[in-house]
Amino acid sequence: MNRLIFIIHFCILSTLYAECSDLTYEECIYWSGYCEWNEESGQCQDAGGGGGDIEYGPYLFEYLTEADGIRESSFYNGTLLYYPLEASPPYSSIVLMDAFGDEFGLQAWAEYFASYGFIAMTIGNFDRRGIRDGDSEWDYEDRALGMLDAIETIKQEEIRELSPLNGKVDTSSFAVSGYSTSGGGAHTAATMDSTLKAAILLNPAVAFLDSLNCPAETNYYCLIEEHLNHSVPVLIFAGENEINELDPVYEDMWALTQYEYVPESTDKLYFESANEGHGSSVWPAGDVADFSLSWLNYFLLEDESFCEFLTLPPQSTSQFLTTLECNNIVLYDINKYRTPGAFYEACKRYPDEPYYVNIHDSVMIKKPLNKFIDSDDEFTTFGYFHDTLHVETRHEYQYMKKVFNNLKTSYNRNF
Repeated sequence: MNRLIFIIHFCILSTLYAECSDLTYEECIYWSGYCEWNEESGQCQDAGGGGGDIEYGPYLFEYLTEADGIRESSFYNGTLLYYPLEASPPYSSIVLMDAFGDEFGLQAWAEYFASYGFIAMTIGNFDRRGIRDGDSEWDYEDRALGMLDAIETIKQEEIRELSPLNGKVDTSSFAVSGYSTSGGGAHTAATMDSTLKAAILLNPAVAFLDSLNCPAETNYYCLIEEHLNHSVPVLIFAGENEINELDPVYEDMWALTQYEYVPESTDKLYFESANEGHGSSVWPAGDVADFSLSWLNYFLLEDESFCEFLTLPPQSTSQFLTTLECNNIVLYDINKYRTPGAFYEACKRYPDEPYYVNIHDSVMIKKPLNKFIDSDDEFTTFGYFHDTLHVETRHEYQYMKKVFNNLKTSYNRNF
């Protein structure tokens, strides 16, 4: 019976997205990520602007379809392959899929990413009933297979003689993304392909077919921690009011549960938009867009300058969780300058910094500074000792306390 509820609910979602004009006022407000109520006409209509202005990047972009010669596939239903003009190849790529419908659903996201130098390919999905085999549903695994097959299509553009992307594709740098049920498909793809560099899940829901661990009343679909045991860096968006908008049957399949089930050893981030619902990330605007772009820059382009930004919760969030840790740079070697000298050199070179960190024995720690600097202290020192404190180290600390009256000292054997 619960399985039937899943099907009905998702079918309604498909209809809602495709035809805003068919909705009642209550339904229109419910699906505000896609639709808006027109007070003058008394009708629901497609949302104009989609929830905020898009801040496009520096590059113009074009797109390709199957009519332009790109590879066709039976694993997805139509595509728009966006690519930047005059950016510096090779290009990293992201594949996007909307909850239901054709390849135009997340077109705004594809244009946004392409304007910042990425290949962004949107793909359509099949109807919930029977397009592929005449009987079975198109579930999360099917969506995942569609995304992974789309990656193969992009790789083919690297070698297709007449492609404008010939010789310009980074064939080792891919991410996947999806909205709602296709966000679940993207998460499923992360469990299937460990070579993915990143995943961005837009208000995702996911369940796995598991006859051993899932109950019969849900047709053996459920979500347990073992299902999300993967190492692909995952950015998960949710809305603060999302859980109140949707059927309680999905409570254990939505964004926060997914974040909690992903291993702590995996780079993951949970971004919950305050006062928003299920459509909080359907449009590339504001902090949602900024964090998505930074996620790709950090994990696909391996630009570490974006790391600190990704660890700082913006004011637009009601809840913000992450395991992401940044490599801090040791500016001066304490073994060379000794402790007071290292601080002096750092302060002289960077006089306007709000705080300074000294790492004893030049140990590199993988922790963002903001996790340690929560006080008004101007200086923080971290000590790492294999054995008990020796005389020389104790002497250094005593000397530093005399030099810096408000020194905050932390002794740790392991970080």
